[in-house]
Amino acid sequence: MAFKMWMCGGRMLMVPCSRVGHMYRQHKEKDGRGALTRWPPDLPREMTDRLGCAYKNDTYTGKFIVLRHPADNFTRITTRNNLRVMETWVGDHPAKKAYYKRLFGRETLAPEFQRFIDDWKTDPVAQKQVEIKEQNKCHDFEWFDKYVMMRLTGRHNPWHPDNKKYEQVNCGNHKAKTCQACPQGNGKDWCNGDCSWCEVLQTCFHHDEKAKMCQKKGVIPQKAIAAPKIKSLQNKPNAVKKLDERRIKEERAQIPPDIKGKGYNLTLSVVLPCGFEHDTFVRTAHSIFAETPAEILKEIVLVDDASEPRLDSMWSQEEAAEFNVKYVRLDQPAGLIGAKQAGAEAATGDIIVFFDCHVKPARGYWIPYVIAVHENYKRVVVPTITSLNIDSWTEFNRPTSSGGGMSKCYLTFDAEFKWTTDNTPYVPIMSGGLLAISRKWFFEIGGYDSSMKGWGGENLDQSLRIWTCGGEIVSAPESFVAHMWRDGTAKTKAKYKLGAGDAIKNRARAVKAHLGPWYEKTLTFPSFNQWKGVDLDTSSITDAFADLHCENFEWYLNRFKHIYRDAGVVPKEVFQIKGETSSGSSVCLQLKSMGWTNYGSADEIILADCKGGHTEPKSQWWHISSRLQDGSCCGSLRAWNTDQCVDGRNPVLGHTTIKTYTCDLDSGVEAVLEPAEGDDDEFLMKIGRNKSQNSCISLEDDTTLKIVNCASASKWTKGNAFTPIEYELLSEKTKNEWENDIVTL
Repeated sequence: MAFKMWMCGGRMLMVPCSRVGHMYRQHKEKDGRGALTRWPPDLPREMTDRLGCAYKNDTYTGKFIVLRHPADNFTRITTRNNLRVMETWVGDHPAKKAYYKRLFGRETLAPEFQRFIDDWKTDPVAQKQVEIKEQNKCHDFEWFDKYVMMRLTGRHNPWHPDNKKYEQVNCGNHKAKTCQACPQGNGKDWCNGDCSWCEVLQTCFHHDEKAKMCQKKGVIPQKAIAAPKIKSLQNKPNAVKKLDERRIKEERAQIPPDIKGKGYNLTLSVVLPCGFEHDTFVRTAHSIFAETPAEILKEIVLVDDASEPRLDSMWSQEEAAEFNVKYVRLDQPAGLIGAKQAGAEAATGDIIVFFDCHVKPARGYWIPYVIAVHENYKRVVVPTITSLNIDSWTEFNRPTSSGGGMSKCYLTFDAEFKWTTDNTPYVPIMSGGLLAISRKWFFEIGGYDSSMKGWGGENLDQSLRIWTCGGEIVSAPESFVAHMWRDGTAKTKAKYKLGAGDAIKNRARAVKAHLGPWYEKTLTFPSFNQWKGVDLDTSSITDAFADLHCENFEWYLNRFKHIYRDAGVVPKEVFQIKGETSSGSSVCLQLKSMGWTNYGSADEIILADCKGGHTEPKSQWWHISSRLQDGSCCGSLRAWNTDQCVDGRNPVLGHTTIKTYTCDLDSGVEAVLEPAEGDDDEFLMKIGRNKSQNSCISLEDDTTLKIVNCASASKWTKGNAFTPIEYELLSEKTKNEWENDIVTL
């Protein structure tokens, strides 16, 4: 059906507001050719025989058998259908042989499968499909690969050899081709995820390589990881990349009829901070012009942040003006924050839309902005961020359902922000540069902090100002903006330079200005050691909103108590998880690699000697975390002062490696300490989202952690429990409300 729809001129669309509940078949772990249990529970024996279900002593074994005719087996039936689809719609395209190679290990079919193709050739029903395809002049598979797969996903079909070039490593909050490309000039702060930082070489390595490579001092020459030089375009006046300008003007978006008559007459000024974005700035401006109706787009304010050569030397002011672009040139680099402020000051529209200089908005992206701000000028709107292939200038990775994509984050006490989801439209913390805000509200709250340099931290400051001073931030699930992510390649690498320590200082300024006494919590993290005892002047922030009668940070924690209370981000109790060895000594659970940071990556739990105090930045302290299905706390265990939770998504009995992953605040039950029968001081450490699995983490042979059946699992105790400063700082009123679930109006 998918091939038929796309290749014959139709489209397939997701309709997020049309929802249908579905009962899913219950599966168990794959066994042999595959197994199905309880599917369906009252299936007649003659039908199970037809499907090839294997029985022993009249009991279903969970396995399949191959019957006399290959097509009589359930799994072979699926293969038969797939082969018929390939013949009809893929035809003689090379993808078909690649499919055979992946499925069967060879490019030609064995006789038992070739008979399916022979049957297809003589099957009148199948040939009728081929005839209909020809009558409708349907496109071939090459067209489908180029205009559907590449445009919607940014990749070729699954069997295309070029897909290998898209393989990337996870750097933490971004991706790159290699771990060495992760830092992008930002050092170890950008070396996370699949990668680890080597202090000796000041280089980022894959986890599997670090131990070996880091010991070989000098193994990677410094020049191998140096930032590439920016090639001058001064002698290449035609090097700028543009879209089809004639087509853009002819096909420019119009105001939809259902919007036109409703009085949503606010105009947009789209601000683009462009520092050395020679490759993308024109296409970004073209895309905004094309997707924003003339009555809505007041102007595109393109801020040239000291680019060399000047951007207007590549796309003249006269040419740009045809697309509502006006330049603001900064002769000295101001950085992302300063450039955005300069653009805002030049903007004249009712709503300022801040975009990066490497984006492509989708049709209708602007509609949620004008509706939301029309209803409340203090409402800020964040789009759903997808991915942009800058070679083809097409969007990919669009979410398949409403509420997907990336739009909302939450704040941690080390001034990090973590992606999250929930069933509300509200965004606790914006991720960064893509947002729409009324010009009136932007300047009422003081704009961007004039003392912040480069980029980083401005999203925290702005988010906290907006919320505590009477505004709100909402996500727009139907506003899609494709964004070019920095992946470590030369073409996506940032060409501007960041001042040493600017980002961490910006974050320190933001939390000191807004967190009040909770700033002391921030200073306990190693990354903020340099600011202990330093009188950091944040008056440029606090003076900007001094007259707005803003709420304090405790109000903010209460506003988002579904995160800070219900998801356990502000825990009442922190403790060690202790096991007892056969000699009577204690060992504690600890993260293998991570210290105190919420900018982490997947880790592993190990056994370690129990520490006496909790001031050392070791991840040996735990607390309950993450919401249950009913929204209450808690179903997981989180390492204190980190973003890591016990990975209970798919525990396997017998495994001796216990993993952690970035906490999912909506995980439900994943890992819990359940009181052992008859003893309230001892606990079973249950793991897994499926309660019937009855799996527990156990201390085996005094030195090994192992997932076993809970009936034979060792017991654990809580050690040295205490109430952390982040909870102690709450007022008695808030503590009482949180502990007794009192609803306040």
